[in-house]
Amino acid sequence: RRQHSMYMLLLSLTSAAALRPGPLRPQAVCRRRAALMSDDARGTPLGDLADKLSIGERIGQGTKNSWVNPAYWNRQFVTASHIANNVPNGSTVLELGKDAKNLYYVPSPEAMTLVVPPSNLIVEQGPIREAAAKLRVPFSLFTETPLDAVPLTAASFDAALLFDMLDGAPEQAAYGAVSLLANALKPGGVLLFAEREGANLPAICADFNLQVASEAEGGFDVGIATRRPPPSRQTRKQKAAAAARGRRRPVAVDPAKGGFGAAGGRGKAAPSREEKEAERARRKEEKVESKARAEEARRAEEQARAEKQARAAAEARAAAEA
Repeated sequence: RRQHSMYMLLLSLTSAAALRPGPLRPQAVCRRRAALMSDDARGTPLGDLADKLSIGERIGQGTKNSWVNPAYWNRQFVTASHIANNVPNGSTVLELGKDAKNLYYVPSPEAMTLVVPPSNLIVEQGPIREAAAKLRVPFSLFTETPLDAVPLTAASFDAALLFDMLDGAPEQAAYGAVSLLANALKPGGVLLFAEREGANLPAICADFNLQVASEAEGGFDVGIATRRPPPSRQTRKQKAAAAARGRRRPVAVDPAKGGFGAAGGRGKAAPSREEKEAERARRKEEKVESKARAEEARRAEEQARAEKQARAAAEARAAAEA
């Protein structure tokens, strides 16, 4: 309530400043724009230019990176509604995050696990465990543990959460995060995400054979990735195709190149652009060849049918003449 009251006060001051009468000199307007757009002035005191800004502009400059910013509350609303509407009651939930805040949006969970990836920031477990204890459900916390060393049982979670964690992370780290969450999901389990469009998360989820449904929302990809249930019966060709899709070349993860760390040199290589293009070209060529074979088989069948009809007609004429 205190934060909301402060926000409404600042909003009223901004509106009052915006409605202040009196013409503005073009030179003053240019100084304001230069002050607001300057990289040196962004998020810092504006020095000599500070007296050239209105009250509303000063407030906007000082609060655009804080919780007072309306964009922050918009993201929180999207996150809360996304989790509350798409995580079933009684689910076991896994989150890759920074704190326990998003866990409060989960409706009636059975158990929850939070994985905080290694970073340069110091993570205090006390406040996180204290916040999670208020939910009164079994809670597990992993911090400062490389993602490929987190002791999670495969196919043991109903839902996984990934919200604004991959901004600026290398592609290798993003693949490692999705690998951890996808392997932990049960068949039919859902991965809820809201990541910046630059992370290209829907394409990464598709590479792990997850069924993805997403849409763009304010510079974020917001969506659901579902782990496909295993097919009941497969032909030999389908099994070979599934094995080929799931085959990946193991490489050693280099922590010096960024990411969330590695343990024992285990990891998965993200396919390069050339490899992806080669794979698409191969699939396209296979599709063309498959169509050509089908067309050839159809023509052969038509020719055989025509020959059979011609023989039948010849036999009928011979019988009539006899």
